[in-house]
Amino acid sequence: MQYLLDTHVVLWWVTEPKKIRPKIQKIIADGKNKIFISSASLWEMAIKKSIGRLTMPHNLIEILISDGFEILPIVAEEALGVADLPLIHLDPFDRLLIIQAKLHDLILITADSKMTEYPVVILEA
Repeated sequence: MQYLLDTHVVLWWVTEPKKIRPKIQKIIADGKNKIFISSASLWEMAIKKSIGRLTMPHNLIEILISDGFEILPIVAEEALGVADLPLIHLDPFDRLLIIQAKLHDLILITADSKMTEYPVVILEA
């Protein structure tokens, strides 16, 4: 299976994995599954770090790659695709994750209940 982690799930995985439900921890840790981290999440974390709202490891990308995750770039079709999403969620980073999950047929792992209102498969973190 292929999964996309929401930004907070990425942070929990790296800093506080016990916040993630055990079933979801197993899915993420299972090497048979393909786990994606969106460049949008990295961008969101960098912004929050720069304004003092987030602390993250300086070697975050190395950690994610060593855990077997793949970085999902943002492409033009995804950037423009958010325009076609209903305005359920106003967070631009979350909207980008939703369109990436939809276009790449990924299961989105999140604790954000607003995302369940979109036509993508969601697993609760």
